[in-house]
Amino acid sequence: MLVRTMQPADLAAVYHIQTQAYVADMVEAPALLASRLAAAPACAWVVEQGDQVVAYLAAYPSRHGRISALGQEFQPAQPANALYLHDMAVAPEQAGRGLARAMLASALEYAGAQGWQYACLVSVQSTRSYWQNQGFMAQTELNEEQKAKLDTYVGPACYMIRTL
Repeated sequence: MLVRTMQPADLAAVYHIQTQAYVADMVEAPALLASRLAAAPACAWVVEQGDQVVAYLAAYPSRHGRISALGQEFQPAQPANALYLHDMAVAPEQAGRGLARAMLASALEYAGAQGWQYACLVSVQSTRSYWQNQGFMAQTELNEEQKAKLDTYVGPACYMIRTL
């Protein structure tokens, strides 16, 4: 298993994994994935086994308390104080092998090296307990703009923060 930064050549595999991991209404277009990678190339990782991408994590520099809406371009913050983990998925046949934890460790190490104080995300599809086990805590005090962004997600969604 190799965790490395995502490259444009990985996007077809990333899109395929996304279609397997998420409900159809949450799958984001390949062009959007490419635009996001271009916006924050140092904040995207994949797990490669052999010559195949089997997991990915797309993130970007952000600010504590700022939620990214589903289907929206990444808007990296300057200055940033958080790494926003927008999308992480593992190919279903690779589940339970520690791939997500390996990518998360790389992402948190990167965020710490940047001097950022937080990692944040929106938990979807019943993943809240997974993220709690990774040290993230639900944040319920959101302003109206952030609540509206949270409402763009399908099903129950929860904004979560981890102090680094």
